[in-house]
Amino acid sequence: MKNFLQNTVCALALLVTCTAIAQDAKEDEKAHKKKIEKIAGEACICTYEISTNAVKDSIVAKINSCITASIVSSQMGAIDEMAKVALEAKGDTVVGENTSIKIYIDQDFDEIQAYMSTNCEQVRSLLNSNDVKGKYSMSKDKKALEYYYEGNDYMTAEKYDLAIVSFNKAVKRDKKFAFAWDNLGICYRRRGNYQEAVKCYEKSLEIDPDGSMPLQNLPVAYEYLKQYDKAIECFEKIIQRDAKNPEGYFGAGRMWYASGDFEKATDNMFKAYRLYQEVQSPYLNDALQNLRFYYQEMEKAGKLDVFKKVAENNGINMD
Repeated sequence: MKNFLQNTVCALALLVTCTAIAQDAKEDEKAHKKKIEKIAGEACICTYEISTNAVKDSIVAKINSCITASIVSSQMGAIDEMAKVALEAKGDTVVGENTSIKIYIDQDFDEIQAYMSTNCEQVRSLLNSNDVKGKYSMSKDKKALEYYYEGNDYMTAEKYDLAIVSFNKAVKRDKKFAFAWDNLGICYRRRGNYQEAVKCYEKSLEIDPDGSMPLQNLPVAYEYLKQYDKAIECFEKIIQRDAKNPEGYFGAGRMWYASGDFEKATDNMFKAYRLYQEVQSPYLNDALQNLRFYYQEMEKAGKLDVFKKVAENNGINMD
């Protein structure tokens, strides 16, 4: 616990005094960005082999394994290229004699992880997947299932209009097909039809009150509709169901900030940060960035004492 708090304090020190460490001067910024995108792209492809039925901790661990594997693959590729160039230049000379080759499995890990959390559709789907099947989660109607899987394919390809047609056919065949209602809501949300998205999520929760997917997505739709009070209610329900779920605190923190309550926003975001830290979530940096922003805003408002008080209540000494 002591080490955890020390690490947390070090990270949060960025809020006050630290500046970003400059990248190696020898590495061109554009080349670095291109490298990150390439490694993240390969890791993203790897994540398509991860089952959405796995528990969240396992999913996060497997995503991180995909990142590590892609980092190693990238470095091995660079080494192979160097060896090829050396062989062409030196003929039969032994390459690498009296030298050592090092592989850094965590090189740029956080940056790649953050990039994937924003740009890899599969990572977002995995971290917000239907995780527990209830009585009405899936349909027993073969035609409804056919439409459902068709809709999933369209959704993966980001063809949301076609996916909406397929999911609507699925729920028409089976009105209690909860997962189809969930995905229909997601597609409506991504097409900007937030009112329809809300209806779909509420229908899914009516069918299966314990469904996690609709409860996690419903407040997102409410946020777009600027109905922050309803969004907060949803996030608080998520917390009530599972006090170890960082998504509830993260969402509640953002909504409390949008509602103008800095103290509750900061308290929830600190809780989300610590829980993300425990599972090495790709969203750890998102929580830290929000805390940094809250600190700056509260500093402008002359409310740093409130920020520090909340930090101390969460076991973090800012002095």
